[in-house]
Amino acid sequence: MANQMSSSEGAAGRATPMMEQYAELKALNPDCLLFYRMGDFYELFFEDAEVASKALGITLTKRGKHLGADIPMCGVPIHAADEYLQKLIALGFRVAVCEQTEEPAEARKRSGKTLVRRGVVRLVTPGTLTEDALLDSRRANYLTAIARSRGSGTDGEDGFALATIDISTGEFRLGSVEAGQLGAELSRIEPSEALVAFPLFEEDALKGFWRGLGFAVTPLGPSFFDGGTAEKRVADFFGVGTSEGFGTFSRAELSAAAAILAYVEKTQIGDRPAIAPPRRDEGGSVLLIDAATRANLELVRSLAGEKKGSLLGAIDRTATAAGSRLLHQRLAGPSTDPETIARRLDAVEAFVVGSALRAEIRAVLDKTPDLLRALGRLSLNRGGPRDLAAIQAGLEAGERIGTLLAMAAVASAEIADAAAAISAAPAGLAGRLGAALADDLPFFKRDGGFVRQGHRADLDEMRSLRDESRRVIAALEARYAADTGVKSLKVRHNNVLGYFIEVSAGNGDRLMPPAAGGRFF
Repeated sequence: MANQMSSSEGAAGRATPMMEQYAELKALNPDCLLFYRMGDFYELFFEDAEVASKALGITLTKRGKHLGADIPMCGVPIHAADEYLQKLIALGFRVAVCEQTEEPAEARKRSGKTLVRRGVVRLVTPGTLTEDALLDSRRANYLTAIARSRGSGTDGEDGFALATIDISTGEFRLGSVEAGQLGAELSRIEPSEALVAFPLFEEDALKGFWRGLGFAVTPLGPSFFDGGTAEKRVADFFGVGTSEGFGTFSRAELSAAAAILAYVEKTQIGDRPAIAPPRRDEGGSVLLIDAATRANLELVRSLAGEKKGSLLGAIDRTATAAGSRLLHQRLAGPSTDPETIARRLDAVEAFVVGSALRAEIRAVLDKTPDLLRALGRLSLNRGGPRDLAAIQAGLEAGERIGTLLAMAAVASAEIADAAAAISAAPAGLAGRLGAALADDLPFFKRDGGFVRQGHRADLDEMRSLRDESRRVIAALEARYAADTGVKSLKVRHNNVLGYFIEVSAGNGDRLMPPAAGGRFF
């Protein structure tokens, strides 16, 4: 790690500007471990360093002093940050990621010793992950907000409204359950993180329930769940005048929806994920199974907590990660609607009978990347060139499958709906991406070189200047020397002046404007 701070205290015992900046950012995120960007590392200080070093099994060291005491410090390299984040999130920690928000050169323009500006660009929590390295590709990563609905139960008791989002795919669902069904519903959804209002979280009758759940429960201020402004906040998020076009929702459901959208905006800090408009899960549309029964049935995991040995593990032969997530969802919440069941059975029968069609479609799906999660990362500005390629490949696969379905003319409403969705995909986008993307793509966009040569003339020109800069500079040098008659003229570069022309003092007049007796500039 580059030692960018020799001490945290000045001669008068004051904290250095860097530690003042760190303390300010930490104060704004007191419930998070602060990953503070320092060159090629994220560094943690004080108590955060002590906690993180123990949790991650990394060395705790020190850097400088504060109020006469050593400052505990540990760090993780940028290139391995996802691995460490995964460990911290799995242990129940929240992480605030602090990045440099300007280049060092920009800071030097303000003052030679000015500190580079930094800011928290993202809060990493269990329910807001999008990176492949942090997620199970074959399982949804749900975030659920829970709002109480007074007297909404069939017996006049309180009920609960739930809003559930997977920001990695954009799925957004709303629904309501009676108080006695809340545990079973949460067991079905299996969120990675749940959001509740502080008063509800601290209520004596529910304290044990929240703390006994097997996932993170995050209490939020009551303003997140404000029912009076909920409908407008939901409509504003989607840029519409009213949420009525999405369906009919109760006040509690809209409160939960507004809370979860506000939390997503808070944690993503300026980047808005591609979230679909909410869909309502009708009460009683899926079979509710209590947690104990669900565990004993081993629907999606065995008693040992693994997929292997469960019903899902036995029957999951899906070709794609998205298909596996859908199968998981349907096994966790079997439909109770006869029409839905009949539609699904018809689709299964069509592919059982049409074995040749099934084999052709599976062959296409086998090579299809996870388009939904690639789109989710791109919408949050966390995607890379390979995510763009995944969009291209997914669209091309959709076109091929659509053609196969049209030729087969399968008599299934479920399959017909899927074919209609495929036909609604943006026409020509796959071709445009193919024309723009290079054949060999880097993992990170910062590595560059992912736009195909010849796609844009201005970009090709800049590449030429970059790749052939020595030849260009040599040509300029020769031309300027010929124009001025100064054979010793050199084109130089440094970080302060940039490019400049160097000649001897005796030849300086020859580069002056004509009015000054020169003939060059």
